[in-house]
Formats: sequence, structure tokens, C-alpha cells
Amino acid sequence: MNAPATLLRKRIALCILIPATVLFLASLVPAGMTILFSPMAFDAGPKPGLPAFIITLFAYPVVVLLTIIATWISFAGHAYRLAMWLNLLPIIHLIVLVVETSITG
Repeated sequence: MNAPATLLRKRIALCILIPATVLFLASLVPAGMTILFSPMAFDAGPKPGLPAFIITLFAYPVVVLLTIIATWISFAGHAYRLAMWLNLLPIIHLIVLVVETSITG
């Protein structure tokens, strides 16, 4: 492969991975606060989509941490495109969470 092209991909990936890692780690703080108050969601009684919503809510920190680990492992393995694509997983998870909220809400 062309050395300058590889260097360019590495720089682009690094410019994406560092801010994404910081933002995803920062997003764990409000996610943790939301998880603390999630038992109150059952106070109004059972709703059809509520268990799926709670499971998705609790899965978000796991998805974020696994994504961060996987992106940096793929970056270290010189799979720069894969590392950039893996950063979409927490965003997709948030979209699913918003859709579930609108459906169960």
C-alpha cells in the first residue's frame, strides 16, 4: 500500500478517534445518572415496551466501553477504516434508545 496514503488514513482516524473517545466517555456520566433513576420508570405500572427500554438503557455503558476498546485495538492493528466505522455503534445505540422512548413514551 502507498505509504503517504496510509499515513493520511492514520491521521484522519486519529483525529476522529480521540474526540469520539472523549465524547463517549463523557456520555457515560449522564447515562449513569439516568440508570440511577430507571427504577422509577416502573412506578406508573407495567407498560409493554418498558423492559426493552430499560435493557437498552443498561446496555449503553457496555456498548460504549466495548466500542472504545475495539476501536483502539483495530487502530493498533492498522485497521483505520474499521476503527472509524466502529465509532458509529454508540450513536446507533442512542438512535435505538430514542426510537424506543418515542414508542413506549
